Amino acid sequence: MKSLLPPNHTALEKNIASAGGDAFDIASIKVIKNIDEVPMQFLSFLAYQKSVDYWDESWQDDLKRQVIKDAKEQHKIKGTAAAIKQALEPFGYEVTLIEWFKAEPNLVPGTFNLELNVIGKSLNAETYSEINRLVSESKAASRHLANLTVTINPILTIRNLIVHQTALTYTSEPRV
Repeated sequence: MKSLLPPNHTALEKNIASAGGDAFDIASIKVIKNIDEVPMQFLSFLAYQKSVDYWDESWQDDLKRQVIKDAKEQHKIKGTAAAIKQALEPFGYEVTLIEWFKAEPNLVPGTFNLELNVIGKSLNAETYSEINRLVSESKAASRHLANLTVTINPILTIRNLIVHQTALTYTSEPRV
C-alpha cells in the first residue's frame, strides 16, 4: 500500500491510514463522480457542488444532468452574449442575440435585442418569467435587454402527422 505518511510515523497513524486506505476504491464513490450514472436523488447535491446558479426539482433528469455538466463552462463565459445563448438553448429555444453596435439602426449603447424561437412550446407567464430570469442571470450587469421578440411555432399532431401551425410573434416594446 502506498502511503503519504512521513518516515517517522507512529503505529497508530499507520493503522488509521491503512483502515481508510481503500475508501476511495468503493464503487459508489466512483459512480458519484460520473454525472451520467449518478442516482437521481444525488443530482441536487452535485448541482450545489458544481455551483449551478439555478436549480428546479421539477426539471427532467436529462435536463438536470445537462445543466450540471454545463455549469463550469457557463461560469467561464458568464456575462457574455454566448452565456445568454448557452443558458437558453438547453430549454429548446433557438436564440438570436443582437448587440447594440450590430443592430440597424444602432441601439442605445450597452443594450441588446433578443429574438427567441420557442419551437413546439406554448408561451405563458411562467415561461416568460423563466426566460427573463435566465437572461438576467447570464448577462453582464452593464448590459440591458432593449427588446425581446418571442416567436412561437406550435406543433399540432393530426393522426400521427406533425403539422406546424402559423407562427405567432410577440415583441416587447423598447423602453424610452
